[in-house]
Amino acid sequence: MKHQFLLFKPFLSFLLCGILSCSSSAFAEEQENKCLRPETTPAVPDGRRASEQEMKSAMTEVREYLDANSAFRECIRKLLKKSNESTSEAVLQAAMRLIEETQETDELLGDLFNQQVRVYKSVNPAF
Repeated sequence: MKHQFLLFKPFLSFLLCGILSCSSSAFAEEQENKCLRPETTPAVPDGRRASEQEMKSAMTEVREYLDANSAFRECIRKLLKKSNESTSEAVLQAAMRLIEETQETDELLGDLFNQQVRVYKSVNPAF
C-alpha cells in the first residue's frame, strides 16, 4: 500500500544535489558527493491477509529503505558542511526541507509497517 506522501520527489533531490555539487569545483570531482535517494517506497502488506513470508520480506525492504534514506540525509548534510559560503539561502532551505521530508517519510513508513505487524500478530498469534 503506497501513500501519496511517501512517494519520491526526484526533481527536488536532483536540483538540490546538482546545485550543491556545482557550488564548488571540488564537488564535481568527488564521486561520493552523489546523494542517492531511494526511488520507490516499499509496499506495506495488509497484516490481516499477508503471509509470514510477505511480512518478513516487507520488513527487509522497509529496513533497507530506511537505511538508504538515512544515508541520503547524511550525504546532504556532508554536502552542506562542505559547501562554500556562496551557497544561497534558498538552496540551504531546500536541503533542510529535503532532510525533514525524508525523516517524516521514514517515521510514517515505520509507523505504518509497525501497525500492520500488530495487526498480523493479532490474526496470527503464533508469529
